[in-house]
Amino acid sequence: MYPLDAKDYGRLRPLFGGLDHALAVDSILDGHTTGQVYVDDVAAPRTALAGTLQGDLYLAGEASDGATNRALGALITGCVIPAARALGVPGMALFYDAPAWERVMDVVLPGLDPLQVGRRYYRFQEPKMDWRTAAPPGRTIVRVDEGRLARRDLANVEQMAGWVDSFWHRHADFVRHSFGYCLVEGDAIASWCLGVFVSGQQVELGLATVPESRGQGYATAVAARCVAHCAEQGLTPHWHCWDDNVASWRVAEKVGFVDPIPYTVYFADIRRDHTE
Repeated sequence: MYPLDAKDYGRLRPLFGGLDHALAVDSILDGHTTGQVYVDDVAAPRTALAGTLQGDLYLAGEASDGATNRALGALITGCVIPAARALGVPGMALFYDAPAWERVMDVVLPGLDPLQVGRRYYRFQEPKMDWRTAAPPGRTIVRVDEGRLARRDLANVEQMAGWVDSFWHRHADFVRHSFGYCLVEGDAIASWCLGVFVSGQQVELGLATVPESRGQGYATAVAARCVAHCAEQGLTPHWHCWDDNVASWRVAEKVGFVDPIPYTVYFADIRRDHTE
């Protein structure tokens, strides 16, 4: 497997067509998301692997070539996983474009004991609640901009900025190409919702609430603000979550996402060396 120069990313779109629900791929190919792309043949790719800093991998193409699959396994275990561990990433999720990959996962992910785990992809219908009344009294929902990301007088701002750093090259790129809102409680940021992946008019939302502020409706409030922003700007929001993340999909359904499409990924705990 060979790294592909970013100037050639665009010609991989047809190859990744089976992962059209994974906006992260398009965001990488557009140059918005920090990531790397590898191919089996630079001149005429038949198989490609794209990865993000969060430990998510996206695999597409020909699944029946034994040599390519072994090369994928060597790349993932010898390069991708050590780099992810160095960044403190605890687990790796492999998204794939066709069931044929399931028959060769022992080669593609050798010695990792991956679990096949369910996820949900939600499509957006329309805003279901007014974000102005969703936030509890005394809390404010504000736009995430470079100034707010630089504020060190607000508790938890470094956590929110870390999210931006893990998805975007620079804070300025996030502000220019995406958007986000956060809920401020006193002198602390309690919850935030950000456009983590972007391609054209499509945006995938990511949501977080600090542990001590959960269960108070904050996540729903900031998510409602973000989908309202999408409606105002003519953007189409996407929502992905783990199938067992009940809190996430309840928020999604409250603010206007419908008809979840189930799919599976392979997940491996990479905090330890499975060959030991």
